[in-house]
Parts: sequence; structure tokens; C-alpha cells
Amino acid sequence: MRIILRMASLLDAEELMDVSQVHVDGCLYTGPASLAFAEKLLGLGGKVAVPTTMNAISIDARRWRALGVDPVFGEVSARLADAYVRMGATPTFTCAPYQLESAPRKGDQVAWGESNAVVYANSVLGAKTIKYPDYLDIAVALTGRAPRAGAHIDSNRLASVLIRVPRTGIAAAVVDDSFYPLLGHFVGTQAVGDIPVVAGLEDAGLSPTKDDLRAFGAAFATVSSAFMFHIVGVTPEAPTLEAVSAPDRELRRVDLDWRALGAYWARFNSAPVSRGVDLVSLGNPHCSLAEIRLLAGLCRGRTKHEAVQVIVTCGRAVHGLASQAGLVGQLERFGVRFLTDTCWCMITEPVIPLRARTIMTNSGKYAHYGPGLTGRGFRFGSLAMCVEAACSGGINDEKPGWLQAALVSEVPS
Repeated sequence: MRIILRMASLLDAEELMDVSQVHVDGCLYTGPASLAFAEKLLGLGGKVAVPTTMNAISIDARRWRALGVDPVFGEVSARLADAYVRMGATPTFTCAPYQLESAPRKGDQVAWGESNAVVYANSVLGAKTIKYPDYLDIAVALTGRAPRAGAHIDSNRLASVLIRVPRTGIAAAVVDDSFYPLLGHFVGTQAVGDIPVVAGLEDAGLSPTKDDLRAFGAAFATVSSAFMFHIVGVTPEAPTLEAVSAPDRELRRVDLDWRALGAYWARFNSAPVSRGVDLVSLGNPHCSLAEIRLLAGLCRGRTKHEAVQVIVTCGRAVHGLASQAGLVGQLERFGVRFLTDTCWCMITEPVIPLRARTIMTNSGKYAHYGPGLTGRGFRFGSLAMCVEAACSGGINDEKPGWLQAALVSEVPS
């Protein structure tokens, strides 16, 4: 409780409040201190006071030995996860807790860690949480109490920057799923620490799916410290622009720059075309059941290139549902490998093959972090482009049709 009170003081919170659930991010092994802290709490008899889910951990807890993970690292990572489970946390092991049946509803006060999860909870679900850092998350779980500050207060959830998508440039008929990570990256870069509201998607006939919003939010959270975004006519708190605008404050306005999206595309596709693709990485954040079903449809009747590995990460709950639906078996016959419990931001060799020089992904988050995390070259594209690379082993260097059309619209006549 002293930790929570100290944080409340730092946040200028005037009171504490109850939360209905916690999502713990501190179960990821970051060094001896992370393990010592959890085992100290366990040794003191710590038990969670509210339902608590667990983020992706450093290993696939059921298969890390078979995957060739270093035994020392595997053992300490497993001990850390076990400490949280023994304190009463549910071993969900997913960075996408919004895919679980326990996901909060609009207005629920919760305490979540993991940047993409926090952004999704606030923005798409309408739940209320700040970005709870490691160790504060378990402190809240043990007490059920949190500082009433930040996103927990309605007045702090209003937008201060308007991102306007122009009516010309793209059409809903040609937009694929590569659009939303790039848009999220642009919005996050422009917003910095401010809460943005995006307007204009409805005028272009665009209706993002839950997976589109997941991809948007994850890319947004890599470059913005804001805990949420709004999209007019899409996210629950923004039925209109006025609903998320303070009446006494003018919004800073930014028009979407298609050339910036073109620059992000080039940055995310920095690996030489001549190298081809060695590994296709899917599931950052964790794949949903809908995305796995879409992947199965794209792979049906096709043959994977023998030199390309395809690895999908997802939570245990989603993997179970996909298995029951026959999707896991179908994709494994194609050549897909599934990993649960862990996520791409924690995966290194030998899961990433030593020989792999180029990784292809549909994740704007991983395209941003991946080169630094892995030391590999990266390519980015839609899910369909990832499947094409898995089958051909090569790289199609053309920009997607929607981006080509948008860039043409930017050229002065």
C-alpha cells in the first residue's frame, strides 16, 4: 500500500479507488530484480484481491525446452511466472487481454499494464486505466486499490489534437490491413503525449475491424505516450467530434500526410529485396481468432516455401478456440508453427533461426521495434503479403494499391 500511496502522490491523486481487475505486465523476466520482487511478495503471503490476468511472459511455458531456449533463462522465467500464479493471478499469458472473456466493459475502472493493451482498453473498450508500470500493477492487484488519476477521470480523456483524414486519396474498396498500422504510427507521432481524435474515416467509407484497431493502437503506442485515442464514429466515447472535445479548448489540427505514410512504409521495409524472406512473424500483439481464421483462408490450397519459416504467436485461450475450429491443424499442415505464452518482443534465437536475415511481419509495432531487438532486416505488409512471401520466399517491393493511389493524390496537378 505504501507503493500505491507514493505513486498517488506523484500523480497528484486526491484519493484511491477500487478497481475491478488487473492485468500484470511484471511477469516478464527482465533480470534478477524482477524475480526477487515477485518471490518476496509471495513469501510475505501475497494474494491478489481482484481478478488478475497475466501478460505474455518471456517463454512458451509448455514448450521452451523443446524450442531450445537456454535452460538458465528458461528456469528463471518459469519461476517468475509461477510466483504470480501462486499469488492468484490467472495464467492467461497474453499481451491481448481484451481478447479474453474477462475483458472489461465501457466505464469499468481497471488497472492494466502493457502499452497496447492499455490503449485498446481505454480507446476501443471504453474501460478506464492508466499505463500501470511493472511492480505497481501487482501492488494494485494485491490491494484492489489504485490512484484516481489520469485516464481514470473523465475530464482527462478528452482529445486535444484532431487528426483529419482527407476525403480524397483512398477508397474503402482498395484499403487493406496494412493501412491501419501506418495510420496509427502517423497519429502517434503527431500526438506525442496528447490524446488524438481521428476524423474522416467515415467520409472515406472506412470501418476498421477490431483487429484493425488492435494494429492501429499497437503502432500508435510505440511512438506516443498517450493512454488512448478516439476515432469519430468508431470508438465508444466518440460518436461525434464534439463528444470528445473540451468546449473551452481549441483542438490542435493536423491533416494526414500521405507522404509521411509512404516514408513509414519505406522505413518498415528497409531490408534489401535481393535477400528474400527467411521468417514470417505474425502475432504482435497476439493474433485473434478472427485473424487466424483469415490466415487459414489465405493459406488454403497453397504451399509454403521450404526455406521460409512462419511463426504465429497467440494466447492460450485463442489457441484453444482455433484448435477446436480445426484452424491450428490446417495451418500446421501448411507449415505454420504456433507459440503461446510469449510474444515477439521477447523472442530471440534459437526461435528466430540464426540463419534468418530478413523477417516479414504485418505488425507496425514489430516493424518499429524488431530491427533493434533482433538485429535483422525487416519487411512489412498486409497479412496477404506475408502469406505471399511465405509461399514465394521472395519480396514484392511494390507499395499497396491504396498507398500508391494516395501518393498520386498528393502530387500537385
